[in-house]
Amino acid sequence: MDAVLAAAQTRARALVARDWDSVSAQLHRRFRYVTANAQRLDRDAYLAFLADGPVRWNRQTLHDAEVVVEGRVAVLVAMVVDDVLYDGRPAQWEFVTSQTYVERSGEWLYLAGHTALPAA
Repeated sequence: MDAVLAAAQTRARALVARDWDSVSAQLHRRFRYVTANAQRLDRDAYLAFLADGPVRWNRQTLHDAEVVVEGRVAVLVAMVVDDVLYDGRPAQWEFVTSQTYVERSGEWLYLAGHTALPAA
């Protein structure tokens, strides 16, 4: 469980550093993502969204994380707080996230994810 949370935190640090090679290396080749705005992105579209989109991460933190591991599959559910620049303006967003990981050769790869607004 700790290794899965560590993988998520490593990706968060890579977002802040704008280290797209590191983010790419952490994604499964069949990665899929659904944004809070219901956009469905494949791996290439997700990487383009991160690198070329209007969001620049200053910090991303996860809290209230729960990880369930079953064999070589893990699901992380957490609250995520993004401190960002959105179109050059500071913003802070809080989402609920689910992230699915698969273990390959001792490494947890991010297979699929989703963010949504938390319940009111």
